[in-house]
Amino acid sequence: MTRIRVRQDIASDFTLGGRVVAAFGSLLFSVPVMGLLWLLFNSQIAPVSDRAISSSYLGAAVAAFAVLTFVFPRFAPNVFGWLCDLLVRLARWS
Repeated sequence: MTRIRVRQDIASDFTLGGRVVAAFGSLLFSVPVMGLLWLLFNSQIAPVSDRAISSSYLGAAVAAFAVLTFVFPRFAPNVFGWLCDLLVRLARWS
């Protein structure tokens, strides 16, 4: 009697390589989106408070999204879709 080993399919985004690719892929979206949000916040906050938000916060936000995308591979598409919709609604509003 022989046993046949059945290999379980693992989604490609849950492998280590898939997670690394997702983290680097999120940089393609996080840098422009976070940059636009940073510029938007600075254009609204700096005239009122006489201080601009430091660019280190921009780098921290981009790094945080890369780490979150590595840990939760399906996180980035949902969040970036929501942020892009938010930016479009803000552009239409103003």
